[in-house]
Amino acid sequence: MGGLDTESIVINTFGGFNMFFKDRGLSDIPSRRSKMWTALKFLIAHHKRKVSDAELIEILWPDNDCLDPAGALNKIIYRLRKALAEFYGEPKIQCINFSQGQYSWKPSVACIIDTAEFETLLAQARHANVTIDERIGLYKKAAALYRGDFLRGDDSELWLINFVNYYRHLYFAAVGELAALYERQTMFEEAVGVYDDAIKIEPYEESLYARQIRLLNDLGEYPRAKRQYQTIERILKREFDLKPSAELENLLLETGDASGDQAADLNEIKTQLENNITKNAAVFCGAETFKRIYSCDKYLDERIHFTVFLAMLTVQLPDDSFENENTGRLRSLMKVLRRIALQNLRPCDIVCQYSANQFLLMLTAAGEKDKTAPLCRIRKLFEKEPDADGCKLHIQAISVKDEEG
Repeated sequence: MGGLDTESIVINTFGGFNMFFKDRGLSDIPSRRSKMWTALKFLIAHHKRKVSDAELIEILWPDNDCLDPAGALNKIIYRLRKALAEFYGEPKIQCINFSQGQYSWKPSVACIIDTAEFETLLAQARHANVTIDERIGLYKKAAALYRGDFLRGDDSELWLINFVNYYRHLYFAAVGELAALYERQTMFEEAVGVYDDAIKIEPYEESLYARQIRLLNDLGEYPRAKRQYQTIERILKREFDLKPSAELENLLLETGDASGDQAADLNEIKTQLENNITKNAAVFCGAETFKRIYSCDKYLDERIHFTVFLAMLTVQLPDDSFENENTGRLRSLMKVLRRIALQNLRPCDIVCQYSANQFLLMLTAAGEKDKTAPLCRIRKLFEKEPDADGCKLHIQAISVKDEEG
């Protein structure tokens, strides 16, 4: 907002409310009467338009418990103008206009409102002619302005709900767009960090955890993904006695047992699976796990006629490296391999990603030829992919019985 050739009043509304001018804050003013400051906040929230006296009366006395609301409003605005003039240090300056039954924040008073700056930065970041680096800078500035819900602490004010939801929506969108830009630049740790910062501000927002866990899963960072799931699980249980959403539960399933970055040995995995078999006891699992098991067990009649094999598909990059610069390529290749595997295996076969570069498979086959045919086909199709140039796909397969497959 334009105006005087003096320093601007700075108005902060994210995470609370305060105003600053030079070395003084609004909190330094004594006797902040409730209705007077409610009127101020309402006018600032609607600084782009004029507010009728009827609107203010409805906000200040929602229960119609004032005998003379028009007269009471005049007194409140008088005290508010006086308090703002003292704060501004210019008794003749009036921050609030009144004309034809409508109030507005006076445009001749120079001020910087964080919500206005926030929206301006987002609009600039989304402009077609801005470079990626410039967009990242603009999104970072916008995200830094958001310190929590709009006018946090005034939760009892019903008129705030739409504002709170509107700015939260903008903030979550900005976080997602900034993270996506970092991903495009293969700056994956920075993308993860965007969600870390957002979660500090909105620690109960499941959608932020979901986005971050999905990103960590894509990167093969399964232990970190599980830790984040456990964090929101504890918070929801402690604060609300709730469980994570179905979306988060599904994302947890995607992490599987992929707890390490190094290639696992198939015989060791078989031993671990054998040791985890529970005999003479029912198996308890989550709803989503039950659905998956059920969908596979519909093919039980088919499965019992065949030998069951464990197989491991391991992607090896040209330099056999797991360094950050290869993370993006490996993630992309694993998605390609997953698609090919699912398209070329039987409906009763089970696939899970076991580590950053490995898929673990449970296969049914009548014999050795039946077992190797789909695996060889998968390798052939994978190595034909343009993105897999220079990469190798290693295959291991063993029977679940004691004999070697």
